[in-house]
Amino acid sequence: MRIIPALLTLMPLLAGAMLGTARGATYDLHSPDGHLTITVSDAVGLHYQVRCDQQTVMAPSVLGLEFRDGTRLGPAAVITGAQSDRHNGTWENRFGKRRTVRDHWRELRLILVETNQMPARQFGLIVRAYDDGVAFRYDLPAASGLGHFILTHELTEFRFADNYPCWAGEESSCAENQYPAATLTTLPATNAAGHRYESVLPLLVATPNAYVAIAESDLLDWAGMFVSGTGSPAVEVTLAGRQDHQGLVASTVPRVSPWRVLMIGRHPADLINSDLIANLATPSQLADSSWVKPGISAWDAWWTGVNPSLPQYTGVAARGDTRSHEEYIDFAAEMGWPYQLVDWHWYERDPTQPLPLVDLPAVLAHAREKHVQEFVWMHSQDLHHVGFEKVFATVAAWGAVGVKVDFMNSDSQETVQWYAAALAAAARYHLMVDFHGAYKPTGLARTYPNFITQEGVLGNEYNKLPGGRCTPRHTITLPFTRGLLGPMDFTPGGFLNRAPKDFQVTYPAAVMGSRARQLAMTVIYQSPLLVLCDSPANYRGQPGIEFFRGLPTVWDDTVVPVAEVGRSIVIARRAGDRWYLAAMNGDDATTLRVPLTFLGRGDWTLHRFGDQPEGHDYQAIRETRETVNRHTTLPLSLLPAGGFAGVLSPAGHRP
Repeated sequence: MRIIPALLTLMPLLAGAMLGTARGATYDLHSPDGHLTITVSDAVGLHYQVRCDQQTVMAPSVLGLEFRDGTRLGPAAVITGAQSDRHNGTWENRFGKRRTVRDHWRELRLILVETNQMPARQFGLIVRAYDDGVAFRYDLPAASGLGHFILTHELTEFRFADNYPCWAGEESSCAENQYPAATLTTLPATNAAGHRYESVLPLLVATPNAYVAIAESDLLDWAGMFVSGTGSPAVEVTLAGRQDHQGLVASTVPRVSPWRVLMIGRHPADLINSDLIANLATPSQLADSSWVKPGISAWDAWWTGVNPSLPQYTGVAARGDTRSHEEYIDFAAEMGWPYQLVDWHWYERDPTQPLPLVDLPAVLAHAREKHVQEFVWMHSQDLHHVGFEKVFATVAAWGAVGVKVDFMNSDSQETVQWYAAALAAAARYHLMVDFHGAYKPTGLARTYPNFITQEGVLGNEYNKLPGGRCTPRHTITLPFTRGLLGPMDFTPGGFLNRAPKDFQVTYPAAVMGSRARQLAMTVIYQSPLLVLCDSPANYRGQPGIEFFRGLPTVWDDTVVPVAEVGRSIVIARRAGDRWYLAAMNGDDATTLRVPLTFLGRGDWTLHRFGDQPEGHDYQAIRETRETVNRHTTLPLSLLPAGGFAGVLSPAGHRP
């Protein structure tokens, strides 16, 4: 846990920030480029507001915390001092959307005294402004006198200037939800049980002059954050309750809260291209992460829902056995993929005791022969009961290089603590971790680079479940919502492709939308460990499969030429001297015109994998090559729920 030094050591720097001034103290903090301003004031209680290009984005909004002992910080707070800071640097991200990340910010640290408490309580607010957003966090120094505290309520609100359109996450214990379009005043305040509604972050809001996404970063030993509606243009923060029912957060000062984040961009593309969540997170806690290797993984028979050698198990009950796992390993080797994932049903309650159904030593030996490495699934409760050290030492000794840990299904403080402990323990055995049944990303993948990817998304597995929730509208909205926060193990790559009107749940599992759309997802949905969902039987010899051969999963640079929320997106990502271009649309057939100005000089060869619009065959791929350059505007014709994927190489280099 990182502790920021107590603000009480800082000296007041600005006039008017003294206790008892008649009009109150007001501080403006500008982004480095001057386009964003966050203002903090103690007039009529502690509050803040945000402007973009001098236009109000966030109206005056309340700040504060409440504790079980009756302490309230914020309602009568007075700013007694401030100190400013700035930073302009870079850091290397081997697992993100760009290799070199610029970290450029200005900061204001405010010292506050809550005047209606006896004795008066001192605390702090740390505010940062970047060119792509603003963030703030609460500082609880030892001098606050809180000692060991129990937080019972966070007063923070986000009050927009008007009733703007938004895309809000539904309630979910594991962030497996849709983000339907709404307006701020229609967001629910309570759920069917009468409790405060917990809308999964981010909340994306379209204001007249900027798009804003509410999120959090650097969630360490604290409760996860949601928002709930108020019937007005404001939303309020709510935190996950502790599992022991002792409030929301139990801790000891000095402490800082996670960052409350407002990602801000004039266009949706600005948010998609932002590194703000990672920039705000605690840097890597691993002395060496060179052993963490991104790449593509074959899955196993669970997703497709059928295994010929176990016909009695289908659908959700489907499972792999020794034979099927070796089949998937063989295919991974054929494709040059480094990994295969053994999913559930390979053990009963103890992950150190495989069932006879899966001869895990034989599977791992077969993988070694084929130069493929293994991830193994386990239930979080089983891992907890048997213990990190025993389980991780055992699977590492077997030769596994990673674990997929499932069913945490909570944002509680205890779960957040458990994540960090699991990642630290896994790192001691050089194990990568893929969390499923997980809360949304909060930058933890920067803090623990062995956190190679995570779920926390309503992904392709929902195509095999009743309800038809993995719709084209959902999948085109994800890049503008859940995809803003961090790695996303959506598990794309379904090759039984159906027009949405023809889709039904079947086994083998099918997916909504075109095959080119599933190819595009592998680039648009960023995930250092890319788990492709379908089976060797559905992949071998199929149109489009060659796009997956040699496909990178981490990137040197990213640009977003086209981005319209819920309608269309085009992303180009560079790895070495090649660019990978991908496009998706919504429910309507679309023709996009994509400028290729991001290319370097000279001619480039584009290897295209696109829809065949004239045939309306959702499994067909039009695969062609053409020569383009940075002056080319590329027309892309997409079916309803369609897609496009392409590889751009310098002329003379064959993709």
